[in-house]
Amino acid sequence: MILVEEIRGRLSANESRRVERVALGWEDRLRSRQRVRTDSGAEIGVKLPTGQPLKEDDILFEDEERVVVVAAIPEDVLVLYADSPLEMGRLCYQVGNRHAPICVQDGRVLTPYDSVLEAYFVKMGVRCEKAKEPFTHDFGAFHSHHH
Repeated sequence: MILVEEIRGRLSANESRRVERVALGWEDRLRSRQRVRTDSGAEIGVKLPTGQPLKEDDILFEDEERVVVVAAIPEDVLVLYADSPLEMGRLCYQVGNRHAPICVQDGRVLTPYDSVLEAYFVKMGVRCEKAKEPFTHDFGAFHSHHH
């Protein structure tokens, strides 16, 4: 088993070595300690500093022959569309107020799919749809507060 204790960089577009991928969902990319397998079956032990998330194309391991990188898998997400900065702010507030993870893109807000959340936004007249695409939580994994 290969032990990974630090990210070795980012995959280059002109990489000439064999590229092996470790396919992970967004929650698994937030875990700093785990065992995973590459698409060729190699076992990898991940032991990163607490709070260090994995990102698409992070290099976990490399040698003369191969590079092992992180791949973000497509997952069910709710995509909310905003037509203005004000609407974008309102959408982000509503998703965040429900303590749901969020990914903000140009004119879109993504959150892991939740049928109750979808029904809420449909009722509010927000353009939204269920989609399958990689999700990355933009604002950190270790936020917490108490009411």
